[in-house]
Amino acid sequence: MEEYFDILDESGMPSGQTAPRSEVHRKGLYHRTVHIWLIKEGKLLLQRRSADKDSFPSRLDISSAGHIDAGEEPLKAAVRELSEELGISAKPSELMYVGNTERHYINRFHGEIFDDRELAFVYLYTGKFSLSDINVQESEISDTGLYTVDEAMTLAADDNEPLDPHELELLIHNPYVMDMLKNNID
Repeated sequence: MEEYFDILDESGMPSGQTAPRSEVHRKGLYHRTVHIWLIKEGKLLLQRRSADKDSFPSRLDISSAGHIDAGEEPLKAAVRELSEELGISAKPSELMYVGNTERHYINRFHGEIFDDRELAFVYLYTGKFSLSDINVQESEISDTGLYTVDEAMTLAADDNEPLDPHELELLIHNPYVMDMLKNNID
């Protein structure tokens, strides 16, 4: 069964309309997502997207990310996505809201137009985890790895990559995140 998302008005508020995922990305309808970042050993955890993904197949991306279902709250979606994609059972209190980013991106993947216009709710997972705890959802992710901020910023500078330089700036300029990265805190 196809997922349905709330469609946003120009101010980023739910418009009262919903649409299926395929229509949202075919028509470039404004919708909400969650992006959850994990830090380990002073580095960012990035996922490599599955080769079968409808966008950015086999590319490095945010630790965990996904769409907010119609009627779902962002924090609940973030907890759900961490569990589904990485097998991490997070408590809502372990997710720190960092801010929002907007992105409009048009490309072609698997021969189809992909028009993504999203408002992302960005979170940092503050709970404890070890790399051996990660159990990836193979339909979404092929593997994960740790990358320096400089490595992530180099990827984000390429418009054909899913990482957004504005989101990385938002993340790394957060004082709590800066401390985790600088002091190699997990």
